[in-house]
Amino acid sequence: NSMEFLMKIAGSKGKLDKIGTIGVWVAALSCPACFPALISLGSVMGLGFLSVFEGIAITYLLPFFSVVVLIANLYSWFNHKNNLRGLLNISSPIIILLVLYAFWEYSFSRQVFYGALFLMPLVAIIDVIKPIAKRC
Repeated sequence: NSMEFLMKIAGSKGKLDKIGTIGVWVAALSCPACFPALISLGSVMGLGFLSVFEGIAITYLLPFFSVVVLIANLYSWFNHKNNLRGLLNISSPIIILLVLYAFWEYSFSRQVFYGALFLMPLVAIIDVIKPIAKRC
């Protein structure tokens, strides 16, 4: 079953959410027209060639990797029962999906997106530095 396979990967030391976070960042960096604040960062990293795939990145990759991170973090929250960390972990992918599908038309959407985009790796780094202890 593909869902069981996904849950096994999500449970294997939280690697799926890290992969998803990297995927969200690469997708966002390939859309300089959508996210102008990331233009220089993408250029410095040598990702300017990805701008050709801007439509694919914003339409398919960004939502896909956001859902991957969301599923991995929901599974982690279910296993560890830590409400504060769980809410912090799922907030970034939910905000990104809301911006993409509900609030894209509004002027504040880019600032909210940037906040969620920077919160996602910050939470992933915190998870590596101080892993969640499993509660019974």
